Amino acid sequence: MDESPILLDKTAIEILDMLDRWSDKMRGHHSQKREYPRVSYRTRMTVFSADSESRAGEAAENTSFTVWSRNLSRGGVGFLYHNYLENGKYLLCLDPLQEGQLWFLAEIVRSRKVHNNFWEYGAKLLERASI
Repeated sequence: MDESPILLDKTAIEILDMLDRWSDKMRGHHSQKREYPRVSYRTRMTVFSADSESRAGEAAENTSFTVWSRNLSRGGVGFLYHNYLENGKYLLCLDPLQEGQLWFLAEIVRSRKVHNNFWEYGAKLLERASI
């Protein structure tokens, strides 16, 4: 797959739309055990690999990447990425294009391969991070 930013954006949006249509169609057919309601939240987010030796905002540039968010709740965020990510802790910037950036330490708790080598992730928001 050509990984040009424009093509990745286009593909991610198509997959998000497909997942939303599927969720709408299946609403009521599956019992949901969610602690908090989800709301649609479509934007690009910046993610840094959180390792034990760096603090929030100190990660090297080459450890950051862009993901596409799908939904948000008080307890977590759902997003797409075009590669597999290990379960674990990551630093997320929910709104990288805004001045008052919202940073959170989050832990990926679920993943599934969805379409065209994209993966959908569920991350639990652990704590707000100050940069």
